[in-house]
Amino acid sequence: MSSRRGVRRLTVQQLAAFADTTAEFGETELTRPWAETLIAVGVAAVIAHFSEGGATVLAGAAAAALAVVGVNAVRRTDDSDLQPGSEIVLAGLVGLATAGLARIVPTGVGLILVIVIGALLLRAVVIWELRLRSLPSGATRRDRVGALAVSTLILFAASIGVAALVPGIISVPGTPSARPDAVGPFAVAATGIGSAIAAGLLAARMASLRRERTSGIVRDALGAALINGLASVAFAAFGAARLAGPAGLAVLFYARELWAAAPEGERSDPRLLLEIAALVIATAAAVLWIGVSL
Repeated sequence: MSSRRGVRRLTVQQLAAFADTTAEFGETELTRPWAETLIAVGVAAVIAHFSEGGATVLAGAAAAALAVVGVNAVRRTDDSDLQPGSEIVLAGLVGLATAGLARIVPTGVGLILVIVIGALLLRAVVIWELRLRSLPSGATRRDRVGALAVSTLILFAASIGVAALVPGIISVPGTPSARPDAVGPFAVAATGIGSAIAAGLLAARMASLRRERTSGIVRDALGAALINGLASVAFAAFGAARLAGPAGLAVLFYARELWAAAPEGERSDPRLLLEIAALVIATAAAVLWIGVSL
């Protein structure tokens, strides 16, 4: 017990040292809202790292909520003319991913690296998204290609985060996730729901960048949520949730967005459908082949 307290004390000291340097984060000085947001998400990740049982889910939700609230404060400070938008969605998912990834790394340097990388990703993604939303002419095709790449990366990280925060879904030896929690149907269902929400939010973001109508945005969000939710349940049930499962979810999201981005008249093009089918089948084969070990 005393050794665990010592580890916690050391981790808090390292996090405090990180907090002391956040004012000089990167090449430019951080504003106060940015510093407070990064510190809050980092503290939530530490709590998630040391939590047990259902408390891990609450810690992940707290990290996401703190990221959303903090980034909204950043928006009001840096660009008050913009209304709240997709940047808070991306922030929440990055916060969730950071807390989840903190569960599958050893205590110490690995935990600090996850927090620092999560902070870097959070700031870079939000700054990019705010710039994209502030363009007077809207997003160009090149911007949408970049947005799809960012969304796919965040979905991959968030899918790992969701699986790591639900007790028993991911078990990595030598990390807090290695505790022998029983994997029941509720845990599998929770993983599917979390993955569905992440995919639906990101699909809605992509549809809005394409200037779809409200009905189109809702359709895309529900379609992505259904596909990724069911696939996540299947991956978790077959034990492919560590890396192969989230990678498969990211590919499914990417493939569906390729179809959704095509003009209405080209969505039934056999060549497009064949390309998407080949991508999905290859991914499914890879997940089934290496899923249990990764």
